[in-house]
Amino acid sequence: MTTTTHPQMGMDKRERLLLILTLGALTALGPLAIDLYLPAIPAIAESMGEPLNRIQYTLSAYTIGYALSQLIYGPLSDRFGRRVVMFPGIIFFIITNILAAVCTSANELIFVRVLQAMSAAAILVTIPAMIRDIFPQEQMAKALSSIMLVVIVAPLAAPLLGGQILKFFGWPSLFIFLAIAAGLSMVLALFRVKETLPVEHRLIVSPVQLAINYGHIFRNREAIGCLLSHAFVFAGMFAFISGSPYVYIKLFGVSPDHYGFLFGINIVAMTLANMVNIRLVGRLKLFSILCVGTIITAVSGLLLLFNAVTGFGGLFGLMIPIACYVGSVGFTGPNSNALALSHFTKSAGSANALAGALRFAFGGITSALVGVFHDGSALPMTAIMACCGVLSLVVLLATTKKDDSHKLLENQEPPEAVKVEAS
Repeated sequence: MTTTTHPQMGMDKRERLLLILTLGALTALGPLAIDLYLPAIPAIAESMGEPLNRIQYTLSAYTIGYALSQLIYGPLSDRFGRRVVMFPGIIFFIITNILAAVCTSANELIFVRVLQAMSAAAILVTIPAMIRDIFPQEQMAKALSSIMLVVIVAPLAAPLLGGQILKFFGWPSLFIFLAIAAGLSMVLALFRVKETLPVEHRLIVSPVQLAINYGHIFRNREAIGCLLSHAFVFAGMFAFISGSPYVYIKLFGVSPDHYGFLFGINIVAMTLANMVNIRLVGRLKLFSILCVGTIITAVSGLLLLFNAVTGFGGLFGLMIPIACYVGSVGFTGPNSNALALSHFTKSAGSANALAGALRFAFGGITSALVGVFHDGSALPMTAIMACCGVLSLVVLLATTKKDDSHKLLENQEPPEAVKVEAS
């Protein structure tokens, strides 16, 4: 779904800055909810008397809940407005974090994490739409880039912060910290975030129309090839996120408060790859860059599996190919989306929502598989990452052409949703 860009509603420079800072704080809640508690996974399992793989399921529960929810909240925010979706999401995010802090079993925590993901999705799905509503086209990219800095920095800082909170206050305090952060963000949002979608720009989208839009996207061979290719890379990264607390902390004896430093290496690698990608775009074809990214994931994944089987290189034998694998997301993410969305002008919103749902659904599945095949070694994590890397390359080569000179075929687009007329 798309909406018409709305003027900046008379905001001065200071007000725009405060709005972006507020939206950035809200955006940080999603990455923090995923990465803050990673160093605590072994401690949570020990505290609850549960097998570690049961606690690993809490990550897959979160990602699958988030994947499915964003397909719903996007159309709801287009129909009813942004605030009516965002603020209930913040309130329930606070409540679910408090509930997570008092959970006493893995089943309880898994259930609460699903609800937490549904709450976070309501917050995060509305933020890009708000930026699109408020800012004219020439300033939209700058505003989104500022928000994206949070997406890069938050996963880097979260395990470091989580390790220190765990060291001094215990694992329940991690969820209390998230509840407090969400509460402070909500106070800012109440004063700074106004409704950005005018009534005359709201859309009525029936479930049938949504199904038609998503079905049309799935029938586009090249677009779905690009989306699935990156979804497999993303899924491999989530296998690492799920498996690394055990591999680093339990298997190799890294202390929980140092885990964040090792985790942060991968975020730095991703950031560097993203900077290189920015310089390559315009000089090389998008498909070529995307293909190189998938080759890196396939080779890194296979090398990672070889090192895990043979024990070659020890901890560093895993860390280096993992950094290459996760870093390649900087090549596959932006280019796969650009190539896929170039096929859809009228239904870009639906295509973007589907892309996000595929990524997180695949990530949820691989996170669960790491727990299912947990055997006290690094093999489950590395084998799944290797499979995802190879599948990413195979899917891309099997479903797409070797160039990115796609034509936008307007007659292939499904009809647009109906606008709501102001009463």
